[in-house]
Amino acid sequence: MLSRCLRLRTILRFALSIVFAAMIISAAYAQPPPTLLWSDPVSTLDIAVSGNGQYVAVIAPTSGGQVRFYGRSSPTPLWTDAIPGVRSVAISADGNHVAVGGSGFVYFWANAKSLTGNANPPTWTSESLASLLILRRCIAISDDGNYVAACGNLNLGASVFYWAGAAGKSGSNVATTWDYLFPSEVLSIVTAMAISDDGNHVAAVGFLSNVGTEGVVAYLNNARSLLGHAQQPTWSGQESGELFVDVAMSDDGNYVAVAGAGAVLSTVYYWAGATSRTGTSEPHTWAGGVNVRFTSVDMSCDGDSVIAGTGFLITDAGAGGLVTAGAAAPPTGGVYFWSGARSLTGNPSPSWVKSTGASVGDVAINDAGTYMAAVDLSIPDTVYFFDRQGNLLWQDTTISGDKLSISCDGGTLAVGAPSSSPVTAHLFDTGFSTPCCGVEPVGGVLTSRNTQFILAPYVAALGFAAATIVAIAAFVKRREKGRPA
Repeated sequence: MLSRCLRLRTILRFALSIVFAAMIISAAYAQPPPTLLWSDPVSTLDIAVSGNGQYVAVIAPTSGGQVRFYGRSSPTPLWTDAIPGVRSVAISADGNHVAVGGSGFVYFWANAKSLTGNANPPTWTSESLASLLILRRCIAISDDGNYVAACGNLNLGASVFYWAGAAGKSGSNVATTWDYLFPSEVLSIVTAMAISDDGNHVAAVGFLSNVGTEGVVAYLNNARSLLGHAQQPTWSGQESGELFVDVAMSDDGNYVAVAGAGAVLSTVYYWAGATSRTGTSEPHTWAGGVNVRFTSVDMSCDGDSVIAGTGFLITDAGAGGLVTAGAAAPPTGGVYFWSGARSLTGNPSPSWVKSTGASVGDVAINDAGTYMAAVDLSIPDTVYFFDRQGNLLWQDTTISGDKLSISCDGGTLAVGAPSSSPVTAHLFDTGFSTPCCGVEPVGGVLTSRNTQFILAPYVAALGFAAATIVAIAAFVKRREKGRPA
């Protein structure tokens, strides 16, 4: 009896070792690569993917300026239009409305999904905004496409402009519903803006230059009901020694994150309770990544997850393991991520930090904060795709890019190339997806889009284990039957 037990134990150990080996091999091959849906060899000044991931708008310098509109399945634009001086683009959640910023004008296309061909004039064009140049990150549109905001710099002042009822307007010389002029007693520069999903909250950031610099964020509440010129912000915040270069806002407008790139002091700043604040010097709720120059920032729909890209040397040691770069540091950078952002205070360490090969040109995060992307400016450029735990799900070094736009579920990622060779716009199926805000998952479970693909090897391994155990049991049973009592 003892010898039989020992033999059975040996067989079981052997079977389990095979099962574990199979599971290790399965894990190695379980990760699906992203799918490059298409590439179009065109330089991209700006790129935007619709929230549903089905449409992409690109601004190209072709022939002095061109708007290009694509579907998800083809690199051939559904339609184009040539407009000199265009620089920036925003697209509604369903892709049916497109807003474009240029040199002195804002352009708007309604029913964008139904247009075709190479000559599609905008549904409306704004009144002249003088020599205002509306660059990338200075055009924004509400989810339904009915509210548009733009920002830009004119002479010694910086301005924010807003159009309500955008989807119903037409013609040329369309007046702004309201505008706001940054403090003009000193040289002011506006660099970026954000709008809430319903268009009712607007935040713009930039900096004032007098003695040194001062980063400024201006927040306008109840934006849809404002009228007239020279509006004043509901609240503003200032950070001495800063240069604010990017801003992100939660869907409801209640949380705002700003990327700082000051030469002396730089960090990511966060304001909670934005919709209920008032005053001219509202203090930030927290500031993270102190003394690291940032290039870009984005946040989840609820404001609880914040991702930021930086252009200076850091380590890959995770929370608390940061190394501040000195003035002579090489142009390397990385990605910072804060989870639970709404409850943070003070100077919180990031949840994780990932080094990259060069300065990060842009970051993007999906609604749920479960998947996020970054692109660095190495040669070749590298696109990184992470989950919220900081795991690198995939990376791509075969394409050129310096700007990103992600669908609300994270399943579609658009990458725009810089104005250098090779110049190409790209669209990826990331392989991962979480339902957008306001969309309840069936059964309440959030999984990867490739769940079946990923789990298949593990299911096979379990099946193999079960079959092995059944075979062992049958073998032992036969041996027992054949052995005399």
